[in-house]
Amino acid sequence: MAKRWRLGEASSLADIGCGLCHWSRLLYPYLRAPARFAGVDREARWVTEAAGSFRRLFPQVPPGLLTVVQGDATSIPLPNDSFDVVTCQTVLMHLARPADALREMLRILRPGGLLVCVEPNNLWNYLAFTSLTAMEPVEVLVRRFEFWLRYHRGKAAAGQGDHTIGDLLPGAFVVAGLSDIAVHLSDRAAALFPPYDTPAQQALVQHGRQWKDSAIGPWDREELRQHVLEGGGTEELFARTFGELIEAFDREQQAIAAGTFHAAFGGITYLVSGRKA
Repeated sequence: MAKRWRLGEASSLADIGCGLCHWSRLLYPYLRAPARFAGVDREARWVTEAAGSFRRLFPQVPPGLLTVVQGDATSIPLPNDSFDVVTCQTVLMHLARPADALREMLRILRPGGLLVCVEPNNLWNYLAFTSLTAMEPVEVLVRRFEFWLRYHRGKAAAGQGDHTIGDLLPGAFVVAGLSDIAVHLSDRAAALFPPYDTPAQQALVQHGRQWKDSAIGPWDREELRQHVLEGGGTEELFARTFGELIEAFDREQQAIAAGTFHAAFGGITYLVSGRKA
């Protein structure tokens, strides 16, 4: 991707919604040195931790070229036309008004500069077949699809973002006036298959159990119920499908323990780029 984006021609990078800068730390070494970097995040904790980790990872870079500040993606505290590359990763999906963030990122991008947004269609994550679901009744699969589609629609209606936004990004880039628009797919897959002995697979198994035990993320019952109803679902759809999801999770854990569960678990993540006129 660095070659496709010609990152070697750029000498400044801004990462919006940077978190701990996992994404921008991958991109930064490909820039023309000495490169200037700015990270922006709305959470003070990430600003402090990201600044420290970035400086530890790139100690050779003059301190004046590295900046991490607190700010919102829809009101970025950086100057106009000031960066060769502006990027965000899995940020637009959480915003009620992603178009506002796109306009702000374009504002700080230099003419001819590159905008890169990495966003998913997370609805697919709930629909991928596994060794347990591949032959489930069609009625069960259709009900599960409706459940998660209602959930995503309800979440968007509540102003909590659109987790399928990656599908719509190329069109949003057109509306924003970008040129040289290119769309690529991440080739990463989080496959799980016996004997589950790699660190990545062990982490996947552990993470799934932690989510379930702590009732967060996809296991926050009340949040799920609220968004399914806001998305036009019924109480009966929610109660029935949520019960089926718990049963399916238990079967999955039993199959993992028995060494029979497997799934490719390839997600859909888009890398969309374009240049400012």
